[in-house]
Amino acid sequence: MHRKIVVLVFSLLWVGGSLLAQTQQQRLERHLYYLASDSLQGRKAGTDDSRKAAAYIENEYRQMGLQPFGSTYRHYFIMQAASLRGGAMPINPDSADYYAEHDRTVYCNLVGVIEGSDPALKNEFIVIGGHYDHLGVRNGEVYNGADDNASGTAAVTEMARQLLARRGELKRSVIICAFDAEEIGLYGSKALSKEMARLGQIGKVKMMMSIDMVGWLKQGKHLSFTGTGTLKDCADMIKEVAAQTGIPVSTRRFESSPFTATDTEPFASKGVPTLAVTTGLKSPYHKPGDDPELIDYPGLSQVTDMLTALTICMASDKQPMVSTGKVAAKHRDARKLFEVSPAIGINSTQAYLPGSTLQPLSRTGFTGGVSTQWNFGKHFGAQADVLYELAQAYYPNDAYLFGLGDSYQQHAVLVPVQLRALFGNSLASFNLGVGGYYSSCFRAFLKDGNGQVLQQYPSQHQYGIVWSIELRMANLSYAFTNYYQLNELFTPAAGSIVPAPLKQTFAFTIGLYF
Repeated sequence: MHRKIVVLVFSLLWVGGSLLAQTQQQRLERHLYYLASDSLQGRKAGTDDSRKAAAYIENEYRQMGLQPFGSTYRHYFIMQAASLRGGAMPINPDSADYYAEHDRTVYCNLVGVIEGSDPALKNEFIVIGGHYDHLGVRNGEVYNGADDNASGTAAVTEMARQLLARRGELKRSVIICAFDAEEIGLYGSKALSKEMARLGQIGKVKMMMSIDMVGWLKQGKHLSFTGTGTLKDCADMIKEVAAQTGIPVSTRRFESSPFTATDTEPFASKGVPTLAVTTGLKSPYHKPGDDPELIDYPGLSQVTDMLTALTICMASDKQPMVSTGKVAAKHRDARKLFEVSPAIGINSTQAYLPGSTLQPLSRTGFTGGVSTQWNFGKHFGAQADVLYELAQAYYPNDAYLFGLGDSYQQHAVLVPVQLRALFGNSLASFNLGVGGYYSSCFRAFLKDGNGQVLQQYPSQHQYGIVWSIELRMANLSYAFTNYYQLNELFTPAAGSIVPAPLKQTFAFTIGLYF
């Protein structure tokens, strides 16, 4: 479908490309050796060194003739503390000094635009972005962040230069952005996506590409594109473009790692198709040794050419760019309303002997059944389970000096109900719950140290309070739950041995949610 466009784009790109490749490579080196120099002290967001990097990028945009997106390249924003998950609030350039004077750290995206030539399609956008901030100085060592992400910033800058030279072929508009404050929470991309949503433009973004760590092509062996499942025919388009360059590529349908994030996330959570582009983590990621002399500059130039061609392919195709409507689990803005999971685990029960100096001993039991959860937005939910419980405990008995003594065992149907606070997203979260439970004990008995039944107890109703801590990784759940009983275990017969009036059970369960 896109093959003719791809071949045409590359035949035109490479007519004068061989003559200009060295020049582009030299420019990439210049960008890297400035942005990742010790003099910029790691470009930590909100510092004077980060502002120096911003001034350098702005000057490059201005010299190449890139049009600002809005009245200025500089899109300022501050942190929005009221957001439960953290956020960023765009502010007007005229108000930036006000916030700075009132001890609010002001951050800055650099945003330009190349307007498309088609009267209708120019109102659609391809967003190309890479963050320019890094970690700063830690324990006296400078974290220069050459690959992360001076490489992506340099690539985006040179992509803008190439796209400007071929602007007549672009039917859709291309937004070029150097994001600030990525390392401290993706705040730059949050601010831009929020601003575009406010202006009614977010639905016009047909693709957002985050160029993050692309300076180690030789060592990484391939250029990775993650997110092809968000745009129809995206993987085929990438492979067609890659075939013209000789750059090996890999594609994945969705971002899945709970431990990594890039500037795609704020756009993806708003339903925008996204691609996370990288040569991988072969470089000294988040280490002081991520320096500019280690960058594969010929490879970085190839990556820049390939991504430029892919952008032209997307921006020049008259065919609609169709979102699949699918989004990675980690990018879902809302959790599923209802989830259900089988649950299985072990428990340990402790019973209490009021007024006794003897300490009862816990014993391992079994818990299993079905867990259900209702999610009320991002951060609150309710959980109700139906579980089978085998609870056991040992009790000292003077008649068995060398044994464990008497043992209590009960079989019950356990129904805990909890309100839950949810932290994180649907791919990785840490959850806290508190509530109450009801237990219908249908079989309970006391055995002596020889295994003989001393007493069997009738069916009984138990109740108490419950609290839990849960770690969710994708669909897997790991939960630690504490059940504390508030009523007596049973009413003993006259003269019988009384194991305990109360019990406390700690359970560890594993679930698989659907």
